[in-house]
Amino acid sequence: MPYPAISLAGIRTYHLGERRNLVKLSDLVQPDTPPPPFNNPELAEVAGRIIAARRAGRPVLWMIGAHVVKNGLSLLLIDLVRRDIVNHIATNGAGSIHDFEIALIGETSEDVARSIEDGTFGMAEETGDLMNRVIQAGGRDGLGIGESLGRFIAEDERFRFREYSLLYNCYRQHVPFTVHATIGTDIIHQHPQVDFGALGWGSGQDFKIYAHTVSRLEGGVFCNFGSAVTGPEVFLKALSIARNLGHVVEHITAANFDLIALGDYHKPVGMNEYDYYYRPRKNIVNRPTSLGGKGFHITGDHQATIPNLHRRLIDALGVEFPPRGPSSAMTNDAAPLPPAIARVVEELIAQHPELTAITGDLARAYRMLVASFAAGGTLFLGGNGGSFADALHISGELLKSFRIPRPLPENVRRRFASLPDGERLAAHLEQGLRAVVLGANSSLASAVHNDNPVANINYAQELCALARPGDVLLGISTSGHAENLSLAAQTARGLGVKVIALTGEGGGKIAPLADVVIRAPARATPGVQELHQPIYHALCTMLDVHFFGI
Repeated sequence: MPYPAISLAGIRTYHLGERRNLVKLSDLVQPDTPPPPFNNPELAEVAGRIIAARRAGRPVLWMIGAHVVKNGLSLLLIDLVRRDIVNHIATNGAGSIHDFEIALIGETSEDVARSIEDGTFGMAEETGDLMNRVIQAGGRDGLGIGESLGRFIAEDERFRFREYSLLYNCYRQHVPFTVHATIGTDIIHQHPQVDFGALGWGSGQDFKIYAHTVSRLEGGVFCNFGSAVTGPEVFLKALSIARNLGHVVEHITAANFDLIALGDYHKPVGMNEYDYYYRPRKNIVNRPTSLGGKGFHITGDHQATIPNLHRRLIDALGVEFPPRGPSSAMTNDAAPLPPAIARVVEELIAQHPELTAITGDLARAYRMLVASFAAGGTLFLGGNGGSFADALHISGELLKSFRIPRPLPENVRRRFASLPDGERLAAHLEQGLRAVVLGANSSLASAVHNDNPVANINYAQELCALARPGDVLLGISTSGHAENLSLAAQTARGLGVKVIALTGEGGGKIAPLADVVIRAPARATPGVQELHQPIYHALCTMLDVHFFGI
């Protein structure tokens, strides 16, 4: 029987206008403001390592506590993001709350005017209501908390001060902003609108995005500004995951910036020495750099350390990394394909020169599917007649090994060890990519045909029941006019599911409904079908190489 739990439904909240402001737009430090005096020789070395990393194309990841935003330093970080000097910003839940409020009302707030004793501390109405609703909606679209909030700020006209927001500027520049929440620590957790499942999923998705950046950190730089628990713990766990998965992340620079002074932090410490228990020292300065690179601990007020570090970086890299305007491009379709993937496309064109014109759309479909599968998504396939057979054919190539062996990972194999047939299963089962063929369930199809007055709606119904945001629909139609695929594509758009259409050169009525259209250069059905097979074989091979290639 569940333990007793309190209900938040009756919580009384208070409007932002009733709360005391911490920082206003006039308090924000401008990028061209001379920094205050600060003398620490190691700051110059950290700046030099950031400069070297960016010139080498290696990432720079900054973790910030909420005080960085509350102290009015956001514009300095925005400037570094726009110059492509900082490639990922991470924070705790409080950091995202203050940034969200700046974008909404041009100020941050904290209920210090009200006392904790009367139960009104932190009960912010607009912040709690909006942020919780946005996080829930973003989760339904497969987005982490940071991207959900950034997207909402960019699209909602109420955010009149969005240009001062890190969430907004990172979203517009397509730079990850990840939020690492601890349940029960933030004011939005006190609101009746809170959904802790959505918070956990969104923060978990952000952790995976964060771990991806850490996996590429070889030769790069990690800086932590004032986050004494979340920053060190999240970084160490992400680094452990990256190394466990085989990524080389050894020669890194890790710098901790805090108000707390340490002794000689370069000196090895024993288990009984006080400094060992200072979490940032263990998890940022010492442990992550034990295989190579160097760790730093720099003491000072953020209002001194960050402006001085910013000025050193701009003076050294300002010409090489000029500020950019907000970018509206949220995909990287123009980037070159990885060499192994590009070779698959080259082989396709060598055998079928008439398909040269479809290579750009093929690359876009590949990237869309990689993003979906990597996030745990499912590919739904649909077609009629010969195209239905093609849909089944594609699913067969994805659900088991195709051209490259796909043995189970060792950690999965170990889980079979205690089962009666575990050894045999572990040796012969293969990894797959999630694929569902619409219409293969004939019982469902006959029920929909019998019960629903709308003709050809069975694919749409099946998709409606099974799909979720972040999935992809691949509709195969030689003419592009198949009614059941058109209804399915419209359903997909309503559900937040991406659509790829594989058609003849006309495209048909499904083309305007698709995010990507691959048009085989033929009109007669046999000719289109003959070209569809090498196209989807190439696409399956590209996915095979990406996920299972050596």
